[in-house]
Amino acid sequence: MYNFFAKLQNFLEASTDHSTSDHTIAEYILRHVSVIPNMTIYELAEACHLSPATVSRFCRRFENISFKELKEHASEFNDFNRSEIHPGPETEMTAGLPDYFKQLNQSLAETERLLQDDILQQAAILIHEANKLSFFGVTFSNVVAKNAQIKFMRLGKHTASYSNHENQITEANSMISDDLAIVISSSGDTRFIVKLTKELSRNGVPILAITSSSKSYLGQHAKLIIQISGQKMDGYKSPILEEINLQAAVNMLYLHYSGRYN
Repeated sequence: MYNFFAKLQNFLEASTDHSTSDHTIAEYILRHVSVIPNMTIYELAEACHLSPATVSRFCRRFENISFKELKEHASEFNDFNRSEIHPGPETEMTAGLPDYFKQLNQSLAETERLLQDDILQQAAILIHEANKLSFFGVTFSNVVAKNAQIKFMRLGKHTASYSNHENQITEANSMISDDLAIVISSSGDTRFIVKLTKELSRNGVPILAITSSSKSYLGQHAKLIIQISGQKMDGYKSPILEEINLQAAVNMLYLHYSGRYN
């Protein structure tokens, strides 16, 4: 579902001219995504002050799909978001806020125990010896990947990171054994991460995994694992504990690398 959002966001970021048809359509879809599945191509075209043919061309540029398929993507996106929060004790405002910091501190304490100095030093060596660092992740992990890309770019490394799935797979297929793929995924077992890991492994690209599970598909195929806490907060689909622990692991890796090589 994130890929649908990421591709629309790419249209918004691709041009500084906000009057282009692609920008107009993408922005309208993001703003009114809840009603898109019930709109006709003529209604969307009229709402954007464009022609139906222009909307059709947008769909082809989006993913070489029809307008009907675009609506199906929007419907799946809406369905996914409706289940973001599962009603229960932890999602009640009065109980959830204090408990969040308690659970966060517990998970960070576990991550601190798991982040062993020798593993971080081995990771720093892999990063130093790599010609190129490519950071991979989906949804919230992608935000952490972007953060890591900038951090290591500022330390003088050649880095790359992409938002949508297609560009990440293309990047994986362009890498060689002298590069290093840093794959960030708490579970290490999502469908896309499994696909990505297969592509990287097939191309002989070494993988540094930041994950909570050494037994996941990603963990089993990684050259080295930086392990974090697997603790989750019930009631929420968003990884409100995991994302902080992933970021903490990236920060520790940054500190070890910069202390050793800068």
